Amino acid sequence: MNIAAPHDREASPGRLTRGFMLKGYGALARSLGLDPLSMLEAFNLPPDVLANPEVLISVDSAAALLEESARRSGQEAFGLLLSETRRIGDLGVLAAVLREEPTLRAALESLARYICVQNEGLVLTLDDMGEFTMILLELQLRKPKGARQGIEMAAGVTLQALRALARGSFDPVSVCFRHGHPQGMDVHKRLLGAAIDFGHPFNAIVCRSRDLDVPIESADPDVGRALKRRLDQDLFASRDEPLDRVRGVVRRLIPNGGCSVGCVAEQLGTHRRTLNRHLAAAGASVTTIIDDVRAELAETYLGGGVRTLYLVGHMLGFASGAEFSRWFRRRFGMTPSQWVARRQDPATLRSPRVVAGVPPAAE
Repeated sequence: MNIAAPHDREASPGRLTRGFMLKGYGALARSLGLDPLSMLEAFNLPPDVLANPEVLISVDSAAALLEESARRSGQEAFGLLLSETRRIGDLGVLAAVLREEPTLRAALESLARYICVQNEGLVLTLDDMGEFTMILLELQLRKPKGARQGIEMAAGVTLQALRALARGSFDPVSVCFRHGHPQGMDVHKRLLGAAIDFGHPFNAIVCRSRDLDVPIESADPDVGRALKRRLDQDLFASRDEPLDRVRGVVRRLIPNGGCSVGCVAEQLGTHRRTLNRHLAAAGASVTTIIDDVRAELAETYLGGGVRTLYLVGHMLGFASGAEFSRWFRRRFGMTPSQWVARRQDPATLRSPRVVAGVPPAAE
């Protein structure tokens, strides 16, 4: 069940995903005039991945395959169409965990925590903003610009799971994508079923918070807890790259403002002393990791167009925009506005878009 990183670091394919990511690829590719086996070979992917969803493959190679398939077929929604073939049962043990959670929110929290069982490159983060909750999606690739198809597929799969758990009664307020607007919107409107905003600072599914409190019928929390204990033990004990696991947990906890050594250790199913010992051996600490992750996210949000200090600070777990600004100056040696000015060409700088509380499409 575990995704173990290769021992040969020089030959490492990077983050791994189960072949589940490409379920249905063969049929979709053929329907669009592509030769699936030739496409797989071009990206050094094993042909048996089409028949065996448990095969481990490179996240980067799978994402690149989807991008090239979209380009060659002329189908801009290739990844989204691939998500249409998914069923919640495809998530295996994780599906069992989700079905035994008491509410959709609890199921989403477990999905965010354990998605690495299926795909090490996909990060889900819940950001509760009061009336609305955002499910932030990030595909961690060596070349981030090649994430369009993978992100759209992840959004489609996440919505499929939520609708299955809610027996078809769940609909988001909006879906936001960082990438640009496609030429055609028919597939997006049919499968996402919500207002869709492109060119956004981040990728997210926006929901009404009250909709996530819907109970999951026939859930058995005791069974769910037993399954999660097993996954918690496996996730931490089997990984030979603990820094990556800790970074993933920190990314999920930061927006809620409760990111501490104790919270991170609890999420990993280990004791804080054990966690500190693992990190010290790698020359790191939870504090330095939190600071580094915040810096990466701050650059992403500011570089993506978010200008409101309150919103950026909220997304990074700070109590106020002023607190975020003080931290930013200590970390980067300049104000957020100076950072933006130094890294963007004034000749191509977009007019700042207003981002307040919820994405424009959800207002």
